[in-house]
Amino acid sequence: MRITLDQLLEKLGVDRVLSPYETQPWFHYDTEKGVTCSAEVRMGPGSEDVEAEIQFLHDEKENDDDKKDEEEGKSEGREQIMHMRALPVTGDQWSPTTLRVKDKNYVNEVYDWEGKGCNFFRACIEAVSMGVLPDIDELIEKELSDDDHWGGGKRGKIGRKSPTVKPGQLLGMKK
Repeated sequence: MRITLDQLLEKLGVDRVLSPYETQPWFHYDTEKGVTCSAEVRMGPGSEDVEAEIQFLHDEKENDDDKKDEEEGKSEGREQIMHMRALPVTGDQWSPTTLRVKDKNYVNEVYDWEGKGCNFFRACIEAVSMGVLPDIDELIEKELSDDDHWGGGKRGKIGRKSPTVKPGQLLGMKK
């Protein structure tokens, strides 16, 4: 995917071109779960890169859930959900170079990973904008699945076999 900077920012939900060091933030706090979802798109110094990031900030707990959080990659109440970085490629064309979601690298792992990464980020900020904590696992399944792997259909046996045609079943054919 090679698109202009303003098109890239639009795909990430930003309605203007950011200046160096400028950030577009989104926040939502879920009082029941004690979790803040923080999402932002930021322009690097000198306008040489764009980063999109989503984090969950968990309220501090004083029980055994802290051990579980450490095992799941959460450190001190912070859970990195997504990180995407885009760089200029040629002229005014930009392209994502990095995409990690829940510590999994998606670069060249799924078809159209750049577009799907933008769609995933935008789906998260749409949930945050509506005052809802995004369901990350559901959005990963919906937005980052490899269901249109260059030929359509999901991987596996279903939908990949050629149909068996019996000559007698063809209309207008005589033996």
